Amino acid sequence: MKKLLYLHQYFQTNKDKGGTRSYEFARYLAKKNFKVNIITGTEQKIKNPYKNITIFSTNTKYDNKMSKIRRIISFISYNVKAILKGVFCKNIDVIFATSTPLTIGLPAVLLSKIKRKKLLFEVRDVWPDIPIELGYIRNKYTIRILKKFEMWIYNNSTHIIVLSTGMRNNLIDKGVSEDKISVIENFSNLYLYDEPMEIHDDFMKDKFVCIHPGTMGHVNGLDFILDVAKKLSDLDDITFLLIGEGKRKSHLKNRVNNEDIFNVIIKDALPKHEVVRYIKQSDLGIMCVDNRYKILEDNSANKFFDFLAAGLPILINYEGWQKNLIEEEKSGKSSLTPDSMAETILKLKGNPILLKSMSKNSRNLAEQHYSDVIAKKKLLKVINRL
Repeated sequence: MKKLLYLHQYFQTNKDKGGTRSYEFARYLAKKNFKVNIITGTEQKIKNPYKNITIFSTNTKYDNKMSKIRRIISFISYNVKAILKGVFCKNIDVIFATSTPLTIGLPAVLLSKIKRKKLLFEVRDVWPDIPIELGYIRNKYTIRILKKFEMWIYNNSTHIIVLSTGMRNNLIDKGVSEDKISVIENFSNLYLYDEPMEIHDDFMKDKFVCIHPGTMGHVNGLDFILDVAKKLSDLDDITFLLIGEGKRKSHLKNRVNNEDIFNVIIKDALPKHEVVRYIKQSDLGIMCVDNRYKILEDNSANKFFDFLAAGLPILINYEGWQKNLIEEEKSGKSSLTPDSMAETILKLKGNPILLKSMSKNSRNLAEQHYSDVIAKKKLLKVINRL
C-alpha cells in the first residue's frame, strides 16, 4: 500500500461547510490502495472519517474577518505545526500539497526535502498575482519576496496541478516547464443534482430565476448583477437570487434598498444541500468577477461546475477559458456589460427551446468532461507517474 501525505490548511469532510475537493480526492485514493495522511488546520471531530484516511489537525483558527496580523500568525502557526506533524509521518511515498494559501508551499517543500520524497503541488489560485493586480499588495519589496517564494515552490515541486488552462499559461509564462504541469479543473458532483428533493419555495414560483451562489467580495463584482437587474426592473417575473457571505454583502443590500431594486433577493449563506435545491429551481446561473482585472478570468469556481451539473445555461461577465468553453459548446454566453447580459436574459426567457438546448449542453459538458470521476482518474494518473 502506497502512503500519501496530504497538506491542506482548509480541509473539510462536510460538503455543507465548503468545498470538499480534497476529501473527495482522498477518498478516491484510499479506494485505490493508498494510505492517506492529511494535515489540516481546521478542527476535525473524526480522526478516521474513511477507511485508509487519517486526519491530523493543527487546530489553527482562521477567518477572513481576522486582522492581517492575526491571519499571518495563523499561517505561521499552521506551517510550524504541519512540519512537526509531517516529520513523524513514517514511510511516506509522495507529498501532495494544495493551496491556498500559498504559504503551504513552505512545509510542503521542507518536508519533501527532509523525507527525500517527490512533491505534487496544486495551485488553486494564482498567488501572489491576484492580490498584486488588485492592489492589495503594493510594497515593491514584498512583491519581490512573494514572487521569489512562489518560484521557489514551483522549482522544488516534482509536478504541479492547476485548475484551468489560464493558470497553466500563467505558470508557463513564468518559466515553468509545460511538461511539469497538469490541468485538473474543479468538478461537477453529478450525484448531488440527481438526488430527488422537495421543491417548495413560493418566492420562486412562476419566476424566471437567475442565481449566483457564493462569496460576495470585491473580486466577485456583484454590483454587475444589480446593474443587470435594474435594466430589467420593469418585468416582475424575473428574479435575481444571490446567496452567500462576503465583505461587500452589506453594500449590495444597501444598494438594493436605496435604489429600489425589488427584483433582487439576497440570502445568507446556506448549507450545500440547500444551495443545490435553489440551483435546481433556477433557470440560469450567473458567474461574475470584477472584469477590470484580466487575472480573474483564470478562475475555476465551484459554482461554474455546479451549474453544469444542474444543467443550467451559464452567463458570465468576463472572457478567458470559460467564455471559450460555454460559447463553443452552446451552453452559455459571455456578456461584458449589464446591457448585453440583460438582453441575453430576455432572449433566453423568451425562447424556451433555446433555453432547453443550452441546459442540455451544460449537463452534457458535466457528464462528458467535468465529472468527479474524470478528475479523480486524472489525479491518479499524475500520482502514479510520480
